[in-house]
This record gives sequence, structure tokens and C-alpha cells, in this order.
Amino acid sequence: MTNKDKFSTLLGQDIEPLKKSGRTHHQPVAKVDTHSLAARREAAITQPETLAALGDEGFELLGSEQSLSYSRPGLDKASLKRLTHGHLRPSITIDLHGHDLDRARALVWRALREAQIHKDRCILIVHGKAGTGYRDDKGDLQDTGKALIKSHVNHWLQQVEEVLAFCSAQPRDGGTGAIYVLLRNKAKQKKR
Repeated sequence: MTNKDKFSTLLGQDIEPLKKSGRTHHQPVAKVDTHSLAARREAAITQPETLAALGDEGFELLGSEQSLSYSRPGLDKASLKRLTHGHLRPSITIDLHGHDLDRARALVWRALREAQIHKDRCILIVHGKAGTGYRDDKGDLQDTGKALIKSHVNHWLQQVEEVLAFCSAQPRDGGTGAIYVLLRNKAKQKKR
């Protein structure tokens, strides 16, 4: 059975296959933007290194109701006051409830990068309050009332140069279970 016979059997006697035109079809070749490619390669290399810079060494375990407040030297008091009172409204909100430390770290890092890309100055991180603690080797419950994610977020943000300040949120935004984060203005950062 020839190809023409197979074709006729499948589609019927009245239908003929198209005649070959002699043209060849080539797949389009994607243009490689060397600048874009280089930027993607650099980001792939530097992002994990920078994410790893959000280390856990030396963090302090905080209480669930403890208020957080941190600011870099040189930040004007008016900006800190506006942040503390919730007048700088966050453009990005991330919720870390139910995430382990590694996932929470990645989410915080991604939110900071997204905010910088979109030139957002304020983000809200909902870290929650206290967990139920953990069981030690003997099976006893330890660190109840201690906020593990909150403690790590407090420690991580102090390591990020782009973070100018952060403080516990107003009750309407989560109170001591959330923080407002003020980021450096990217335009001012480039001038330095």
C-alpha cells in the first residue's frame, strides 16, 4: 500500500494530498540577546549567594507579643514615624503562616527583590506570632510562646542593605504578628 492509498483510506477517495511545492520549512532561530543572557546568568549565580547571606547565625528568639523596631543610622525621624503609624501603605504583602524557615526566607527575599524592581518603598510581612513550640529529645514541649519565624525575619531584614527600617504593624495590619518594611529609594541608591 502506497502513501497515497493510505491517505485515501484515512480521509476518503475524493481528497487528494497537497502537492509538494519544493519549499523547505525552517524553524525560526531565536535571537540571543547577549545583554539579557548575561544578566540572567549573573542573577542565577548571585541570587543564591545573596539569599544565603540571610543567615541564621546569631539570631535572638523573640516573644510572640514583642514589638519590633529597627532603623539604620541616618534615617530621618519623620519617615520612621510615618512607617510606625502605618501612614506609608505597603504595596506588597506576604504571608509566612504555615511555611518552614527555608520557604519563609525565600519568600522574604523574593518580596524584597520584587519591591525593588517595581520601585516600591514599603512592604508588609505577616510572620505570625508564636508557634506551639517543639519537643526536645525527652519529649518535653519547649519554646512555647516563642515566635520562630518572627525572630528569623527580624534577623534577616537587618542583614539586607536595602532595608532602611522596619517595625511592628498597626493592629489593622496584624499588630505584633506583622511588620512594615521601609526600603531604600532605588534612585537615591544609584547616586551613591
